[in-house]
Amino acid sequence: MELKYIIKTIAAEWLKIKNLGLVYLAIIIGLFVPALVLVSSVFIETMQQYSGIEKSAVMNSIERNLSAFGGFFLLLFIIIAATRIAQTDHKNNGWIFMESQPVSRLSIYTGKFITLVFLSIIAILSYLIFSIIISLLSKVIFEQENLSTQIPVAWLFHTFIRLFVACLGIISLQMMLSILIRGFIWPFLIGVFGLIVNFAGLLRKETYDYFVYNNLSTSLSISNSSQLNSYFNYTEYLSVMWAALFFVIGYLFYSRRGFKNAFIKTPKAIIFSCIGLLFFGGMYYFITKPNYPHKLENKTIIEGKIKSNTPIEKAILYTYSLNEKVAEIPIENGKFYWETQDDISFEPYFLDFNKKNYAFILSKGDHIQLNVNNDPINFSVDMKGSRKAEKEFQNMAQQENSYFYWYIVNGKKFTNEPEKFYQEAKKEWESNKKFIKNYRTHENIYFSEDFRSAKIQEAAVKMLDAIADYQRMTSTSDTKFAPPQAFKEELETLLMQPEHILLISDSYNQWKLKSLLPQQGSHNPDSIIFNELVKLPAGNQKDNLLKNQLLNFFNKTHNEAERNQIFSTYQTHFQDKKYVDFIQNELIVINNQQKGKAMPQLILEDESGASSGLDKFLGKFVVIDFWATWCAPCKISSPVFEHQARLYKSLDDIVFLAVSVDEDKQKWELDIKNKSSNVSQFWLKNQSVLPQMGINQIPRFILIDKEGKIYNAKMPNPQESNFEEILNQLSTTSIFSVEF
Repeated sequence: MELKYIIKTIAAEWLKIKNLGLVYLAIIIGLFVPALVLVSSVFIETMQQYSGIEKSAVMNSIERNLSAFGGFFLLLFIIIAATRIAQTDHKNNGWIFMESQPVSRLSIYTGKFITLVFLSIIAILSYLIFSIIISLLSKVIFEQENLSTQIPVAWLFHTFIRLFVACLGIISLQMMLSILIRGFIWPFLIGVFGLIVNFAGLLRKETYDYFVYNNLSTSLSISNSSQLNSYFNYTEYLSVMWAALFFVIGYLFYSRRGFKNAFIKTPKAIIFSCIGLLFFGGMYYFITKPNYPHKLENKTIIEGKIKSNTPIEKAILYTYSLNEKVAEIPIENGKFYWETQDDISFEPYFLDFNKKNYAFILSKGDHIQLNVNNDPINFSVDMKGSRKAEKEFQNMAQQENSYFYWYIVNGKKFTNEPEKFYQEAKKEWESNKKFIKNYRTHENIYFSEDFRSAKIQEAAVKMLDAIADYQRMTSTSDTKFAPPQAFKEELETLLMQPEHILLISDSYNQWKLKSLLPQQGSHNPDSIIFNELVKLPAGNQKDNLLKNQLLNFFNKTHNEAERNQIFSTYQTHFQDKKYVDFIQNELIVINNQQKGKAMPQLILEDESGASSGLDKFLGKFVVIDFWATWCAPCKISSPVFEHQARLYKSLDDIVFLAVSVDEDKQKWELDIKNKSSNVSQFWLKNQSVLPQMGINQIPRFILIDKEGKIYNAKMPNPQESNFEEILNQLSTTSIFSVEF
């Protein structure tokens, strides 16, 4: 019976909103973002292009704009629509008329709520439909090769459901506020305040589970639904909980005419209110409780799918520290699976997919799931499983820097004010500990305990290193500049049992090596460090420290004979032979890269198929850019390399070469076809020379002198200022260039 009345009230509400234009506004809201992107693309050339992994044009458009639509436009529409639906009856006393009809107050309240739900659905469907139409239109107009016309129906449905569920809590809250508060302005301002808090959370990179409006933004921060560990994010469950809570509060408040009558007037009301608070409080706790990764019993699994234009038969798992092969994982029908019961040490690893690498953290008990996409230009991997939080943290940490390290430490501040220095140091330390302890992804996934412990230890190493540098810069003997004892002891205690991943990290090993030197400094630090290392007990820590010290010595010593002699002297002090093999291979590469060493013979093919070597450029300095068509960073550096070639083209004694290391020559030929360039383009035929030069990552820039010998084996990227500084030292001819 109640359902019949609810349907009646919905029909009545729908008639009333016809004159409010809310349906048209919902359609326009959905159209606005896709249309704006299309119009902008006409005038902004970079928006016409797409150079990412091959995917659906529809998926690319929706994924790129979903956060802007849902986090701002849809949210703003819900705020406006809820206020308009309720305020129409507030103004004309429509409540009195409705309550005089043979319908219950539950039907009236539910009718308004469902009407707002329908309007939100219209806005969401409008956005999805117009995104499909306009993305396909853009594909036709701008001929975006890597985008297909496929319509991913299952993905669209998943995205629609997530977006709809994620906004239910806000719908319920705004409807409650709009019905209970007479007047347009306050419900509207509360909603706008929610928008502002969302922007603040975005800027501060914070998530507020307790704040209803922020749940939608958190949900939409993962715009690609297929990247979720589960079908729904925890924020969607929170939204359903908020929707139920505010619906109950709003209905009871409205039907019983006030807070007191609804919740505390009678003992029965108080009991039910307490039960309700406990229920929803328990739901909130259950939904938002930390989601720690599940570890497998006595086994480790890596599995996934790969979509590739070229056949890839296997993926090879290596350790990141020593490039030690761990396993070969066969790929069949686009799928791969590897399981082992062996002990897997806790450290970084990488999977090699035919020279394209993906790095991640791994230890025994982990279950890693990868979705790999590979085309001639791009390589991307979506990761799920037990190390997802660690991977997201590492990606974020590469862009982070703090006020303390960037401004105070690097800027050498407070050299005469140790109290201020250590005050800022302790503040930074406490902030780092709190951040690492509380870090979680937008899926509410926390670190595994081993990684959390390692990151806190790593932060302790960084702080101790900063303190040691500060004391060396000021005074190592004056107690005035010594750190507070309790502070130093806390940091050192954390490092008494370092995690294995810390032992192999460069930051830890460099700090340990520096700590072997006397505080007052030394004129022969390498000799002191080697002597101290020899005294250490055999083991993993000694092997890692000796490895780092040898590589440090090799990289700053220009005498090949001296490098070889030092290696011969200390190789017997390693306990594990794999370290000796690794360093020996590194030594060969370093020797091959030494300034004045003859450049290995390169067999270069030009567009016509003619072969030549570097000897044709004798008498000139040669700047070589090793690149490939599939290398995304190469696409960024290549235009700058072209610009540098234009700057120096007036000099007869410098030539710029772009040497492709593509295995498939045809891909290189297609890429440079009909492309004008100031750089001579070649394809490298004998790619076996690359490991000899240590060229395992591209882009890589090498400078050859006029005699065909190595001048600089590790040239900076052309974007860096010292790239030009090195070239300017080669010629006495001044360079003056004006570009219009």
